[in-house]
Amino acid sequence: MAEIQVRTAGGAYPVHVGHGLYEEELARDLMRIRPARVVLVSHPSIFELHGGRLSAALDAGKGGPGAAFTFLFPEGEGNKDLRTLEEGYLALLKSGITREDILLAFGGGVVGDLAGFLASTYMRGIRYLQLPTTLMSMVDSGIGGKVGVDMPGAKNAVGSFYQPLAVYCDIATLITLPGRELRSGLAEVAKYGFLYDAGLLRILEGWPGGLPGPGDDLAGVVAGCAGHKARVVSADERDLSGERALLNYGHTFGHALESACGYGELRHGEAVAVGMMMAARLAELTGFARRDLSEQHRRVLMPLLGDGSLHIDPDQDRVLADMQTDKKKGERLRFVLLEEMQAPRLIEEIPERFVKSAVEDTLEMLRRAGLCN
Repeated sequence: MAEIQVRTAGGAYPVHVGHGLYEEELARDLMRIRPARVVLVSHPSIFELHGGRLSAALDAGKGGPGAAFTFLFPEGEGNKDLRTLEEGYLALLKSGITREDILLAFGGGVVGDLAGFLASTYMRGIRYLQLPTTLMSMVDSGIGGKVGVDMPGAKNAVGSFYQPLAVYCDIATLITLPGRELRSGLAEVAKYGFLYDAGLLRILEGWPGGLPGPGDDLAGVVAGCAGHKARVVSADERDLSGERALLNYGHTFGHALESACGYGELRHGEAVAVGMMMAARLAELTGFARRDLSEQHRRVLMPLLGDGSLHIDPDQDRVLADMQTDKKKGERLRFVLLEEMQAPRLIEEIPERFVKSAVEDTLEMLRRAGLCN
């Protein structure tokens, strides 16, 4: 088991990575915290797969508090909205949840974002824990306290920074992930590789078909990515200095693709994978990077898209328009670009013609590969 510390203005908290965390670390920590009650926020499918095991770990007979109740909401990015948030507020109010209680965000990125925002705003803030159950949320969204909901055409447009008391990445929950979902999470692993860690890229390239085998050290990969995320969050908790903004590599393009395709058509990691290829092409077109950067990205990322399940037909003009609503742009649209591998920089004021060409060239490459209509 690995433990990584995230240091913030409000104090440090641990990210646990390993097996059996619910029965050991989580049960132990809840006995120490001693909340009056526990609230589980999740999706029905996740709760069906893993809820029994979690509930057993929370059972009062094991020395910890029992779950007060469970708030379940439907899967999909389209349900990470104000309507679902209001339903959560009403459920907590009806059950009489107070600041003496604790909320467990039990699921992937959508659950973590919405449940964290629910915790940050209900009763002006109640304590919560992140229990990510997808690779994507373990290596990225579950760490760092960025929580929120989507608005029409604007992903994560309403939210806050609200840190959990701890994060528990139990690798056993990844066993039930479909291949497409696991590949989506591996796109975020690749992001850390491009930004900071060539060793992660070598691991990904060594996995046939883009997926780890039974003997591969997935826990080590998760811990490595969590370490990079923790370091960046500790240095730039509220995304002010530009250090944390580097983690948005591929996301300016990726979020626009998600919106243009309609939330749910693309997994977040798939959109980010395509977005990173667009960013690599943009770096080449502007002369910021050498001409082989796109090929390096394709070699790592195409196996994460090429299982035949990705068939998108984005409106190119819609992609460009939706980029203008990206929440991270400030007064000008900003891009994270690589000068070379593991050498990222934050760049503004790129001529629109280069951005348009990067989108066009990447979508054409996907068409030739049979992944885009």
